[in-house]
Amino acid sequence: MLTSPDTAFPTEMTTTENISGRGARVVTTGLWRPDDVLVIKSLEGDFYSEARVIYRQAIREDVYAIGLELIEPTGRWRRE
Repeated sequence: MLTSPDTAFPTEMTTTENISGRGARVVTTGLWRPDDVLVIKSLEGDFYSEARVIYRQAIREDVYAIGLELIEPTGRWRRE
């Protein structure tokens, strides 16, 4: 799930293609831009992190992959 401190962006349910301790690649329909700051949360665990958009790549019309740099991530991506 992605959200932003800025009310101009609603909360969005997304798909994560991969995640590591330092970053993530997320598929989104949102218009996130490089250097935007957002919050990423896992729905299957208690993972939470602020993140900075590093890049945005068009996948198809109105669908993008964004690369995120995680800022002080906490929790686990999935429940064990």
